[in-house]
Amino acid sequence: MPKLSKPKHEIIANALASGKSQAEAYRAAGYVYKPANASRLCRNPSIEARAREIISERTNSEAKAREIGIARAALTGEWIILRLKHVIDSSIRGLPVYDRNGDATGTFKPDLDAAINGLKLAAKIAGILVHRHEIDESGVFARMTDAELNRAFLEQVKALGLSERSLVEIRASVFSE
Repeated sequence: MPKLSKPKHEIIANALASGKSQAEAYRAAGYVYKPANASRLCRNPSIEARAREIISERTNSEAKAREIGIARAALTGEWIILRLKHVIDSSIRGLPVYDRNGDATGTFKPDLDAAINGLKLAAKIAGILVHRHEIDESGVFARMTDAELNRAFLEQVKALGLSERSLVEIRASVFSE
């Protein structure tokens, strides 16, 4: 879609796309703010369509810029994991210990906190470490029978607005593991 034919309408579309309110967009175009007029103009289909297009263009250009930045920095999953492994190994091995004269003693002091944090991050990346927590009373599910668990699960599925088909797919994926 090309720019809007009226410059003030283009200003309003840009302002709305930037997250400004109708009043701010209306004022940015040089109009004297009147709520009814601002609402009517900001809801104009061509202005709304142009605002959506501007948002889409910005999103696409940000994604392209991010891709270019990642490519230039050579940030791949493999690179990150390799560096993380190096940091973990270095933390476990530790830093050299020096005597009062600044000479290396030949011993190393490991940084176990950094090693543990690195191992936790590596476990998260690998999908081994998953944080689980109960939202309601502690241990409430442990005291339920299978029938009660199924009933509670069905209630949660319905509360989320999922269909019966989704429920069947969820159960199939859970019981296939």
